[in-house]
Amino acid sequence: MDSLTVPSSLLTPVGETTLTPAMVTALWVIGDELDRRRIPAKTTDALWLEIPSSLLRGQHRRNDNVWLRECLKRLTGLKIEGEYRGDPWGAVVIAEWHIEQGGAVTRVLIPPAAISAIRAPETFAKIEAFAAYKLQGAARRLYAVLADKK
Repeated sequence: MDSLTVPSSLLTPVGETTLTPAMVTALWVIGDELDRRRIPAKTTDALWLEIPSSLLRGQHRRNDNVWLRECLKRLTGLKIEGEYRGDPWGAVVIAEWHIEQGGAVTRVLIPPAAISAIRAPETFAKIEAFAAYKLQGAARRLYAVLADKK
């Protein structure tokens, strides 16, 4: 994988809890998979994604999925909320996850509200995988903004 395509809103996601770089990377990979499958933002059904665990872990990371499990647990507890046409809504980013095939594949259940939140922005950025995994903090955000403009 040379690049990821993610919504601009995921370049610097915010939540009630501090998102670690590993959690942001996992969100980026999920957003890229939704884009690759061309899943529409307006969907009424939850969706199972099967993603190689190595992509969710990031390049040059631990191979044992220990930190990936922690990231998935935290993302399962990450709540999102908003308002649509005056009516409030709430959801979690990940409803359920399973690491299968000896740790090689991760199945992630994404609820419809999370799909909508991840896919809603019209502007997408292509981010080179190297930058997505290697740059930190402000450098990562600057690179992502510049990649979005490219």
